[in-house]
Amino acid sequence: MKVRAVIFDVDGVLTEVDSSWGFVHRALGVQERAREIAERFERGEINYAEWMRLDTQLWVEATGGRITRWDLEKILSGIPIRGEAQDVASCVHRSGRRIALVSGGIDLLVARVAAAVGADIWVANQLSFDKRWRLVPGGLPIVGVNKAKAVRAVLYELGVPPESAVYVGDSRWDVEAMRIVGYPVAMGDDPAVLSVARYRIRSLSELCGLLETIEKGEEK
Repeated sequence: MKVRAVIFDVDGVLTEVDSSWGFVHRALGVQERAREIAERFERGEINYAEWMRLDTQLWVEATGGRITRWDLEKILSGIPIRGEAQDVASCVHRSGRRIALVSGGIDLLVARVAAAVGADIWVANQLSFDKRWRLVPGGLPIVGVNKAKAVRAVLYELGVPPESAVYVGDSRWDVEAMRIVGYPVAMGDDPAVLSVARYRIRSLSELCGLLETIEKGEEK
């Protein structure tokens, strides 16, 4: 078997929303200030950890310091998992392959998606809470912008070499991870991922057919 593991990005690939961070920003009405912070990161004025701290500080301030883990889980419950995600995951597992999720999104959402698709392992950026489960600004940038490092770590845990892995991504944040696997798959039409992808799918439902194509040694 050529492909032993399938690694999925989460936001925009397994869910119908392209950014869980942006979803929370919009829910709390802080999207404009969050955009300014993102621009500071893009200009190199702050690092990823500081970006997380400032973003989560916006949420704390918007709620008068009262936002809790359960509040955030309720907000994030509004993000739909793609209808075909469970069927695709079942197909992957039936063939004896492992499933990993590597996300720069929010751990509370990724945990829900991982449970829904039966992921063998998952990693995501972690939020921090105090003893009363109130959000603390900051968190742990477990994935950050270096998804390649996170992908290597999960593949090591699974005992799968990178050349035997598929990575499915949809944005520029996935490019470095896609570079290190044997079978990089672009979902959608983002030029950044198309530039490094070996394969392309337009919807998640096409993945199982693509895996069959790969095993037959055909390009697509």
